[in-house]
Amino acid sequence: MLISGRFLLSLIISALFIGFFILRTDLGDMGEALSSANYFYVIPGIGAYSIALLFRTIRWKIILRPLGDYKVSRLWPVVTVGYAANNVLPVRLGEIVRAYYLNIREGPSKTSGLATILVERVFDGLALLFLVAVVSIFLPVTGLFQDLGQQAHVNWLFLTLGLSLPFFTMTAGLIAMAIWPQLIEGLVARFLGLMPKRFQPAATALSTQFLLGLSALRYPRRLGAIFLLSVPVWLSEAAMYFLIALGFDLQDYFSSMSLLAGVLILTTATSNMGTAIPSTGGGVGPFEFFAQATLVFFAVDVSVASAYVLVLHAALLMPITALGLVYVWLSHSSLAELARASQDNTKVPKPDSVGSG
Repeated sequence: MLISGRFLLSLIISALFIGFFILRTDLGDMGEALSSANYFYVIPGIGAYSIALLFRTIRWKIILRPLGDYKVSRLWPVVTVGYAANNVLPVRLGEIVRAYYLNIREGPSKTSGLATILVERVFDGLALLFLVAVVSIFLPVTGLFQDLGQQAHVNWLFLTLGLSLPFFTMTAGLIAMAIWPQLIEGLVARFLGLMPKRFQPAATALSTQFLLGLSALRYPRRLGAIFLLSVPVWLSEAAMYFLIALGFDLQDYFSSMSLLAGVLILTTATSNMGTAIPSTGGGVGPFEFFAQATLVFFAVDVSVASAYVLVLHAALLMPITALGLVYVWLSHSSLAELARASQDNTKVPKPDSVGSG
């Protein structure tokens, strides 16, 4: 069942972060900032996000290459529907929907698809950490994380390690699993030997399919391509942050446009890494808290920062969600139906009519 303890936990976490966000904001001043903003910049901002989505789709094509040679035009709707589902469903259940939707459109098993999406997420984290390392050359990143930890009532070192160490650990683990699949299969076989025999064939098949989804990590050139494509993914999204920031005159708080760009790259990293914390759909709560806190640390007025973050997050969530729902509607299905089917493996109509290429 989709509404469960996971949903309740995500709701509580989102509520806590939204509470932190609101407590430091004067709602009247935020309303004034919202009313005086120039919303024209949202349009090119959404265009920049579309470019980021295109880079994501190309990257996924490379990750999926061992499973089949899929066209970008066929993968684009799958990525879009997956992001729409993530924006609606809690704790990233949209990833399961995307893997299932890939399965009914193109054929790879849901388990293999999930493995490729896990690779995506790990490299997203690595690319964000890389960008943080770059901007730390001229921005006080350590001071920022100390401030974030203080505001979240968490030791800043623990917060920093919690946001970064899992990506390095998972990267090493996934690459090792991809390079030595026989070793992993042997270990899995030993573990499965402890299970009742009736479960062993299905569990063995799942582990094989998962390892197949990691196959792209066996090849150094492909590994490099995945990382290199991850950087423009986030630079394109940071461009969206930058464009919408101009509509709120955030440049007035910085001595140069390059400094503003650096801060917004850092904001892109903190806000998106924050959404790794279990929360409701779209990372509502952690996104607002980390983005607001980052901007306030760099002396942006808290009401202006809060207004900007709300508009930014709406621009990130609403267009892609609407487009994903259109794709699902054109396939004669619904997001709720896909979500249920992805959980219980029931079938929905095969969406051949969507995004054919």
